[in-house]
Amino acid sequence: MNVGEHEASIPLDSVCQEFKIDPGSPDGEMLEQVAQGLKYVKDIRPGDTIPRELLDGTASWSIDESHGVIARNKLLVSVAAFGGGKEKAKVNLTADELARTVQNPETRKLIDLGLDKVSVALGIGKARRHEVEDLIHRIARELAYIEALRDRYTHVSEIVGKLDQVGHLYTTDRAFLDEINRVKVLMGPPIKDFRKFFHEADNRTNDVVAMLKSFSQQLIDIRKMRDELHQRMLIWDEAIEHWEFDLSYKSKASRGAVQFTYRFVAHNFPQSQDWL
Repeated sequence: MNVGEHEASIPLDSVCQEFKIDPGSPDGEMLEQVAQGLKYVKDIRPGDTIPRELLDGTASWSIDESHGVIARNKLLVSVAAFGGGKEKAKVNLTADELARTVQNPETRKLIDLGLDKVSVALGIGKARRHEVEDLIHRIARELAYIEALRDRYTHVSEIVGKLDQVGHLYTTDRAFLDEINRVKVLMGPPIKDFRKFFHEADNRTNDVVAMLKSFSQQLIDIRKMRDELHQRMLIWDEAIEHWEFDLSYKSKASRGAVQFTYRFVAHNFPQSQDWL
């Protein structure tokens, strides 16, 4: 809430204590749902529905169709690799590279063969390969959210390059350059964490048989990864918005973006480190 020129927040636990709300009462249970729901959305207002993550595990936010295409193509590349006698595939390709690979006539043949081989490997036989195709469709639908978050993550990683661009504009301002470098150092760990998540997602995708053999657990793990990535990405939205300006010349916006980003990463990703 806004209090004059300042923003203030009240922990929900404090609300319960102040108004003597029993955690087991309807109001107490509602506030607990609100607390859990705020992990998935930025705010909850009277009349809002409970985020779907808490109801059935599906995502409460939408994605582009292109992300589903990328996820499906990665799985099909993995199927093709298995059809060609490889247990694992290289799936960390660009969207265009994936599309070209999947559309290649030779790859199409390997996908067809791979679907039969995957069906046999799962113990259900070629006659029921449509079940394999259905599982792939369902897994791709879940992985599409990871691809959407990967797409959004590029805006976070681009901030490092933009910091360098600003630095080139202020080569004689030693104090400001030091501040830019501190921001880059503080951004290192969260960016590394993001990359670990996406690397893990690709490691799952490159072995389609292992993924489908443990379909139910994979579904749980992918949704858990999706939710944690989404929660992390929500934190970065405001920082991303601060970098939407022309970087070709010195401006108040460039200084403001660096200063905001420094405060942002220092608050959200503090490190115990001697800067001297």
